[in-house]
Amino acid sequence: MKKFFSAILSFAALSFAANVQVLAPEGAEFAPDAPNMVHSIVRASVSETGNTPVDGGADIKLRTNVMTMGSSFVVVCEQINNGTVVGSGRQKAGSIDDLDVAIDGAVKSALANVSENSSDDSYASTATRQEPQPNVVVFVPAEDNDRGDPNDNFAHKRPTRNYVSYGLGTALWHNYDYTESRCDDFDTESGRQCHKKYDTDRTWEQAFVFHYARIFEVIPQAAITIVNNMNMSFGDEWQLHETFLLGGRFFPSTGTVTPFLGAGFGLGMQLDGHYYDKDESFAIGLAGGAELGVIFFRNSATQLEVGLAWDALWDGFDSFDRRFGAGSFYIAINY
Repeated sequence: MKKFFSAILSFAALSFAANVQVLAPEGAEFAPDAPNMVHSIVRASVSETGNTPVDGGADIKLRTNVMTMGSSFVVVCEQINNGTVVGSGRQKAGSIDDLDVAIDGAVKSALANVSENSSDDSYASTATRQEPQPNVVVFVPAEDNDRGDPNDNFAHKRPTRNYVSYGLGTALWHNYDYTESRCDDFDTESGRQCHKKYDTDRTWEQAFVFHYARIFEVIPQAAITIVNNMNMSFGDEWQLHETFLLGGRFFPSTGTVTPFLGAGFGLGMQLDGHYYDKDESFAIGLAGGAELGVIFFRNSATQLEVGLAWDALWDGFDSFDRRFGAGSFYIAINY
């Protein structure tokens, strides 16, 4: 008996199912692959309602519009029957990670009355077709934040994906040639001062590097960056080299594995134990750098980054003769 009732319910559900033509989404331009992604999610949501998504030839059409409001997404789905909107759903997502949930809720709200209309149509199949039901708009509660001025539409605001990056690696560091003369002794026989000369040749040393960065992806192809690379080495002499750079990155693609090229400009600090003169052991001044690397799992909220970086630091602000530099290789986690 239970199997008999289950068969009857299954047959009733199939009889109420309808073909729904899924139109191409509008406004899904926040990423190159976003239109296809939104269209696929809409089709899957239509199937979950018990209806059949089709590309054409259906009386019921589903129109989807994705809009950005500050850093949030607003999804509006409309059910169109014979040119008239007979059902609508709206949902808001606080970030791109929740966009699929918002699309699913909006689709189900827009198609909430499809089974009712289908049963009415089957009842009146031998009579005159009923007129479309009055417009039914279903509003899904959404957060009230980020509402802003509705007239402030002169610029299309896009959500920004922010990442904090921590990494470790190795570096190759160098300082600069320096010669110093001092009058430390006095020659009693000649009555003249004796000068001692201190020479420091340019030194290349291996070092450890600690990488820290903030990455603000303003568009899929570019990001604003704040990068801090600090390397240090301990041996016969020690050194501490650190640069703080403000710049950007360029991404030639938006795939799961994405290379990048970046550059920045800022300030730096150097402590170096190779020099006899304490004034030469400490340096602070302008700095610049470039970076090249690859990001793995870029479409994920947590990423793996492998990079090469080169930076230069000039001692003081009026001369570019005294230059420290470091090349770094690091592996970092972005989240």
